[in-house]
Amino acid sequence: MGPEWKIDKRLYLPYMTSAEAKEAAEAGAVLLVPVATIEQHGLHDPLHTDIDNCFAICLAAAEDANPETRCVVAAPVWFTISPFDPACFPGSIRMREEIFKEALGDILESYLFSGFKRIAVVNGHGGGTEWHMPEVVRRLNTKQSRLYPDRRLPEDALVVTFEWIAVLEVFAQRELEEARGRPEGCADWHGGDIETSLQMYLRPGLVNEEKCVPGYTMEPLEFAPYDIGHSWYYQYIIADYPGGPGKKGAQDFITGRPDLATAETGRRVLELAAKVIGRFVREFASR
Repeated sequence: MGPEWKIDKRLYLPYMTSAEAKEAAEAGAVLLVPVATIEQHGLHDPLHTDIDNCFAICLAAAEDANPETRCVVAAPVWFTISPFDPACFPGSIRMREEIFKEALGDILESYLFSGFKRIAVVNGHGGGTEWHMPEVVRRLNTKQSRLYPDRRLPEDALVVTFEWIAVLEVFAQRELEEARGRPEGCADWHGGDIETSLQMYLRPGLVNEEKCVPGYTMEPLEFAPYDIGHSWYYQYIIADYPGGPGKKGAQDFITGRPDLATAETGRRVLELAAKVIGRFVREFASR
């Protein structure tokens, strides 16, 4: 994956025919489903930042896993819940929580009834979805169908979900810090160095580099989930624990340091994510 990247038909489910999709499912392919959102990402990043980054990471991970382990990527789920009012941030999309969960459930059931037995829902947004998506996954793993109430979901199927940044923070923390240049106390919660670097690498020309100025930054606390390497997954350990005191940046509604972003950092983060998630795919396929 890289600038001007093109999608390999062998890796992308919507490019296949129905017969080819059936063959992939019967071959035991792991299905990666990228889920994120369309919302404001400051004065510098495009609206599609979350979903485009997540989609590219899924494709790169599938490329890493193949051909040793068959892996394909589903159509991105572009729309999720978001805190931003489109009247204030035009182009942002809001979706009600219950609608999002029902829609995601129907999409995943469709893949399960298509024959895919190992599905990983890859979260590229956060924004509350990191709490709601596991609800959907747990319900599917009880084998209860809402699409077809008189049928059960395949008994031997398994659905999981994870946020890609959290996976890197847990399983490749040192490598992630090195890729970012070890910035202190500037976790990328929204539109910061990681997300912006990926867009600089994947979509040259879409990032307004003149507008890449610091957003809100939070001081590290030992038990709060806001220090580098502790941004997303720590909130599951002490739920709803508030962050520490922060410092207002040069732009509002961004948390992190987009001014530290580079295309080279984006390349390194993408390659790291592909490697780590590729390893997960190999293990998941055998479960």
